[in-house]
Amino acid sequence: MDNLNNKELDRIIRIYRKVDNNESMEEMHKRIMEGLSKIEAPLGLMDSEIPKTPDFGTELICHYSTKNIKTKGVKIKGSYDWRMISPLVWWDTLKYEFKITYKLIDYQKIIYENLPKVTEVYDPYIVRLHIPYYNIAYEEGRTPETITYYDSKNPNFLKLKETGVQIGMLYDALFTLSPVMYFNEECYEKLIKVPKEELLKRLEGKAKKVLLLEKGIYIIFNDKADISYEEFVEMNETFKPLLGLI
Repeated sequence: MDNLNNKELDRIIRIYRKVDNNESMEEMHKRIMEGLSKIEAPLGLMDSEIPKTPDFGTELICHYSTKNIKTKGVKIKGSYDWRMISPLVWWDTLKYEFKITYKLIDYQKIIYENLPKVTEVYDPYIVRLHIPYYNIAYEEGRTPETITYYDSKNPNFLKLKETGVQIGMLYDALFTLSPVMYFNEECYEKLIKVPKEELLKRLEGKAKKVLLLEKGIYIIFNDKADISYEEFVEMNETFKPLLGLI
């Protein structure tokens, strides 16, 4: 995998929340930062500098970035979209980037303890733990080394595409599961066709962890920091049928 520049060691936690026009960007930033300041490293900002409220200037999006003083190898980046009445969905986001080889973090602690707390603070639509190249390789039916970025030979992906739905976790259909995911009620109803009580039964003894948070469901499908691509595919093949996904 040398040709991938060790990107397979990168992990990106992506957190998305639909813009709420009733909460200004300033109010939201204050709420999120107050919440994160009570959560310890590496995802929280306990005992660390709190980023100032960003400024839209003349743009429709504004950004901030920060780090916990104890774990400077974990980048924390956030963005807010402009509040407006629009037929389009706008997103506020929070993103964490780190390498699994970074000595100062405990991957298990991040996914079992830290991330559920951050999720409760941010109140997102969806959360996923992303591994570079894996999703696109899976959608294409290839390996991370042979992806084309445009041509899929995965029959299931092509079958779903033919139905005309927009594929993607922020759209109409979910094709690829990530090792750790959270769905709020709205997102769950849109993407997962199995009633939640039924899903809980199906995941029992199979998923590593299922947490019912106040506003959604948090699932750890696989908790290995260094999950291989083969294990990633196997995880999808195991859990997608249980979630009623193609």
